[in-house]
Amino acid sequence: MVDLTWATVAGGWVIEDYYHFRGKKYSETTMALGRFSIDASGRLDARFVIPEDYGGVHDVIALVDGKPVAQNGVNVTQTFEMAPASGPVGTPIELTVKGLGWRTMESTWVVNWDNHALGWVSAAGTRGSAVARFRAAGPGGDHFVKLYTGWQGQSYLNHEQSPVAELPRPQFVFRTTPGGDAPAAFAEPYQPQSIPKTDVQAASAELTLTPRQGPVGTRADLRGEGFAAGMELRLVWETSVGSRVTDEGFAPRENVIGRVTVGSDGRIEWPLTIPEDLGGLHGVALRSGDTLVARAFFVVETSIVGITPASGPAGTPVSIHLKGVGWTEYDNIYVATYDNAYMGYACGFNSQGDVVINFTAAGQPGEHLIDLYPGIYQGPPTEQQQLYRLPQLTYADDHPGNKIPALRFTFDVTPSRGRPAVTSTRD
Repeated sequence: MVDLTWATVAGGWVIEDYYHFRGKKYSETTMALGRFSIDASGRLDARFVIPEDYGGVHDVIALVDGKPVAQNGVNVTQTFEMAPASGPVGTPIELTVKGLGWRTMESTWVVNWDNHALGWVSAAGTRGSAVARFRAAGPGGDHFVKLYTGWQGQSYLNHEQSPVAELPRPQFVFRTTPGGDAPAAFAEPYQPQSIPKTDVQAASAELTLTPRQGPVGTRADLRGEGFAAGMELRLVWETSVGSRVTDEGFAPRENVIGRVTVGSDGRIEWPLTIPEDLGGLHGVALRSGDTLVARAFFVVETSIVGITPASGPAGTPVSIHLKGVGWTEYDNIYVATYDNAYMGYACGFNSQGDVVINFTAAGQPGEHLIDLYPGIYQGPPTEQQQLYRLPQLTYADDHPGNKIPALRFTFDVTPSRGRPAVTSTRD
């Protein structure tokens, strides 16, 4: 009998201390493909399905009694599928990728919409498979969606002369059709975030916070039991303040938001309104003096206050207002596109998650899309691949750390009244 194993890697994005983005890290590993018989002549005829895995060459190793006796390789190639192929402005488009590599030059593709940079595509932590999500923009007619390799999140245009010239660079056509009515503003649904277990110092006590995730202003209930009757406790909201681009930097801060008295039955019941603050993980702590008694956790989601105005002629000043933008190196920015063309980014740390983006409406009359995508603010400068401050289209599957959603806006450019025509006559 022969055991066949598939050589691959395990790993992906690296986050340290919740805050720091450290790039990518992989380690070699193997997975079993199955056990197969050898015929009387010593020949092996084994058939197996190539695993859904990172692209590139993978060794297939034959083992007898646990010892390697033969080896060959299989090159896993990339596939790309886009759906749908037509629809009105605002139609959600999904670009499914499989077989993206883990090696730097094979790991990142870039989407261009009508020769404008839209964003980058990766599957670093999802074994080479992910879905890029964006929307159909106008005007009506055919729009060309081209994928290039680009290890720094920027399109490598003369790819025929690149070190990885053999990799595919597919192109699709999307036809934007009349009709439809894209919403003025919405946030895609939040995925459940990773939240630590509640920390309770007293062995017999319990503490719950419900819900544990939501936007600023969420009404939550803090309940506990098994605490010392009559104990006076400070209710503390844990956050961070400052900026990473000033000499002072940033630091943790505790804000007292209430004073709780434990009931005679050892119970705590406290209605809590989530403060306006940075997005991401916060501690809700009960302290007796400086001593921690118990701590629950809450994740603040980014929320949309609005887009003002939502319509007007080209040249109209427009503002987008957000709350709860994050503070870590990987979730404190949103990166904006206008009609699927890169526009810039907005950062939420210095303003405690309250972000206002100002720009000017442009384009012909009709609906125009402003989409805000998760990005990465910064990481270690020694990291070989630096995908900073660019839209990540595979945010829902492969964003490092928190899986935060895209935020979608529509501005309706209306016909301009224009200036009265100037005419001249000659006597």
